[in-house]
Amino acid sequence: MVRNLSLSVLLLFSVLPVLSQQPILSPRDSAEMSFNGRWISVEYGSPVLRDKPVIGDYVPYNKVWRTGAGKATTLKTNADLRFAETEIPKGTYTLYTLPAPSNWKLIINKQTGQWGTVYNADLDLARIPLNERRIQRTVDQLTMSLEKNGERGGIFRIEWENTSLWVPFQILEDAFVASPRDSVELQLSGQMISVNYGRPFRRGRRIEGHVVPYNEVWRTGANEATTFRTEVPLTVRDVEIPAGTYSLYTIPAPRRWRIIINKQTGQQGTEYDRVQDLARITIEKETLKNPVDQFTILLEKTGEKSAVMRLMWEYFMISVPMNGSEGARNDGSMKGQ
Repeated sequence: MVRNLSLSVLLLFSVLPVLSQQPILSPRDSAEMSFNGRWISVEYGSPVLRDKPVIGDYVPYNKVWRTGAGKATTLKTNADLRFAETEIPKGTYTLYTLPAPSNWKLIINKQTGQWGTVYNADLDLARIPLNERRIQRTVDQLTMSLEKNGERGGIFRIEWENTSLWVPFQILEDAFVASPRDSVELQLSGQMISVNYGRPFRRGRRIEGHVVPYNEVWRTGANEATTFRTEVPLTVRDVEIPAGTYSLYTIPAPRRWRIIINKQTGQQGTEYDRVQDLARITIEKETLKNPVDQFTILLEKTGEKSAVMRLMWEYFMISVPMNGSEGARNDGSMKGQ
């Protein structure tokens, strides 16, 4: 028995030097850039090709990808940023991507510290279109870089295999993000309902009928389209909304607004396709006595299976009643008015 133990120890020590020489398959790497005391950094796992097809194969299309390996890829910044047209408050985030044959999306998510395969869409702050081009040289190891582009701007770049993706960003001069993203959620019948939206400020402007014009489709927020997600089928003013993820638009008017539930998702708020409308629901406008400085969406529970979504800004409030429904089905037709 002693002889077998001694042999095992000898074998262990003979293998250790070999193991220590093996390369780490996906080492951690980072990129950082600073602007006069303000900085932005990315920390990620950097896998190698190892003679296998990557984009569209190892990294499949139309599925959220951790964009790295091992622990989740982390974005940190001590400055408010604008990525493309989307404003990102200073803080710490997780980066994911949604690969596609064209039109990749960069996902900035508020959950942090998790493993890279853990993804909660309800915590998405923004989904941002990425520029893409095919490069002749082959990038063997996933690489992320931050490149300066002007006094307060830069380029965030992701490259692997023969694919190069990038998005411009800018450090904002204002002390606050003009239209930061926010989200609200509640549970109805044990299932989650959530809204993710951009929150613009009044900044001394006339809002209703001006910044938010009458009789035109409004993105109902700022920057990326406002996302409405429900895990439970809903009934809104006798209109059935199946469980799913939608974009929320409105058509403001002096007396009655129309709430638009649209099946297209992930786009900028100014991109609206009426063909994708699931429902249009008319709601009476309410007038507030005291002004609301920052556009606000609230979800309030009114019963075990009922809730109300309130849209408020300046002196207007739109209250949208919702009830949990078991029988809603998505037949692809538009409902309501």
